[in-house]
Amino acid sequence: MHDMQLADVAYRAERASNDSRTVAMAALAQIADEVARWVPSVAGGNNMALIEAAYAVGLSPVHPRSESGAGFMANGIAWESGKPTLCLVITSVGVYGLMQALYAASVNRRPVVIVSGEVSGIGCGSVQAGDGWDGPSVTLATRPFTAWSCDLGSSDLAIRGLRRAVRIAREKRLPVHVNIPLKVQKELTP
Repeated sequence: MHDMQLADVAYRAERASNDSRTVAMAALAQIADEVARWVPSVAGGNNMALIEAAYAVGLSPVHPRSESGAGFMANGIAWESGKPTLCLVITSVGVYGLMQALYAASVNRRPVVIVSGEVSGIGCGSVQAGDGWDGPSVTLATRPFTAWSCDLGSSDLAIRGLRRAVRIAREKRLPVHVNIPLKVQKELTP
């Protein structure tokens, strides 16, 4: 992503009002003080609402070139800060691209919180879907390396689930993974 695009994302996130807070903003706002400030992120269509929300709540997304790089960066930040560290990627190829880093976080007991952006809905099937509908499930694939891995297919689940993910990562000192559909990320909170 170019610097101009990143500046535009940050500008749009700053302009978001509390009256139109998305689920992504609500979920990240509740944990912003509990996680490391730096958030390794690989931008894609299915996680842009999460990245915009990260800027909006005062976190600082950093953009490495690959999911593997994002995963290892999150490992290092978690190690140095001692805090759970978010890592924002897209589902399917994005999650599979950081599996080696996820394994390293598991072996080294690093509280990395992988948040993958799913296509519009769980169970819809798509080339990039990671929900297991028409291909392997990313949450099943990450379970052997995480303390908890879950699909969060509703706004309530996404908000409560992300809080739970951070708590589990902090308490168990292990990575966790949550997969949130783009449609849910963009929903407005009541």
